[in-house]
Amino acid sequence: MVAILFICFVLFIAIGTPISFAIGFSSIFSVFGGSVTLRMVTERIFSAMDSFTLLAIPFFILAGDLMETTGISMRLINLAKVLVGHFRGGLGMVVIVAEYFFSGISGAVSADTAALGSIMLPAMARENYSKSRAVGILCGACAMGILVPPSMSMVVYGGLTGVSIAALFAAGFLPAFVTALVLMVQVHFQARRENLPAEPRASFKEVAVAFYKAIPALIMPVIIFGGILGGIFTPTESAVVAVVYGLVIGVFVFKEISHAALQAMLLKTAKVTGVVLLLVSVSNIFAWIVTAQQIPQTLAASVVSLGAGKFAFLLFAILLFLILGAIMDGLAALIMVVPIFLPIATQLGISHLHMGIVIIATVGIGLFTPPVGNALFVACSIGDVSVTDAGKAMWPYLVTVLVCILFMAYVPWIVTILPRLLGL
Repeated sequence: MVAILFICFVLFIAIGTPISFAIGFSSIFSVFGGSVTLRMVTERIFSAMDSFTLLAIPFFILAGDLMETTGISMRLINLAKVLVGHFRGGLGMVVIVAEYFFSGISGAVSADTAALGSIMLPAMARENYSKSRAVGILCGACAMGILVPPSMSMVVYGGLTGVSIAALFAAGFLPAFVTALVLMVQVHFQARRENLPAEPRASFKEVAVAFYKAIPALIMPVIIFGGILGGIFTPTESAVVAVVYGLVIGVFVFKEISHAALQAMLLKTAKVTGVVLLLVSVSNIFAWIVTAQQIPQTLAASVVSLGAGKFAFLLFAILLFLILGAIMDGLAALIMVVPIFLPIATQLGISHLHMGIVIIATVGIGLFTPPVGNALFVACSIGDVSVTDAGKAMWPYLVTVLVCILFMAYVPWIVTILPRLLGL
């Protein structure tokens, strides 16, 4: 059964079948002639989607769209400009700081890439950044942004593993901050070497005005995380609160959300949610069949018998997700592989929280790895640059992100310290 499963999966991928259908069809074909019935398959599909936790996905997507439509991204970028724009390579740093701010609202890497790229890439071109360099910085920043909650990958991982989504949200902040800081240092030294200009230093009044205008955007993360950590509502309920807040801001404060725009946002939310839940459901069958055949237990025993410790396993996980990220959607890889990895991590004494942050960060790199990286194509389209040229420029930044991921893997406290301090 397992042999049929993997052979069919490889064949479907080879002929260009969408990943959701490749996983689903290969799973269904593998059960013929076995003890698993199609009725059991349909029950697994339904049970995978019948999750209160996964309800957070459409609400966070909608909340991000609501805040983007109100011009929140421009306000956050202006705040980033007055904070770091006066440094050498300041516009590059603005992209990184703005991504850290904005990703806490949108929760989706592709949305971040589109929103920031449409504003920052033309501005960087005017300041003598090459098109490819500007796109490279954008890709590095957005690869980091997947760790800034609320992240759709964190919600899915929490649904798959039972790990507290609040703990995942808290665990992402510090690694993302460290990665952003390292990227900013890298951009600064590159700008000094190439003598790129810096923005004039903002006055105290300009900083105050930019901060005041950004308050509506900055309040949303405070509401979300304050409510979760204060025990007022669950992460799923916080997503609903975020939607209500976005509607109030967009309709009554800024008055920039029309009836037609709201309809378009609802339609987009339904489409994206459908894609994600289809992946979740069919991958649940895949993981269920693999687990029923005791593949995870066999792998765990093999890993332990070889004497490979927790850090060797985490390195293997990083390498595997880097490879999978180049050939399939990162979320699909997450859903398909994580259930197999869980028993191994448990046997090796690896925290599921720690493993989750390391894997999710690696998925962020996969979103910009050709030939599948969806966010890379968004950035290249907006920046009017070829994938080849963008690839040459972005690799130094993605390598920096990868080095930070290795640091997270081998220094676990950077991931676990905030959840532990917050009692999560």
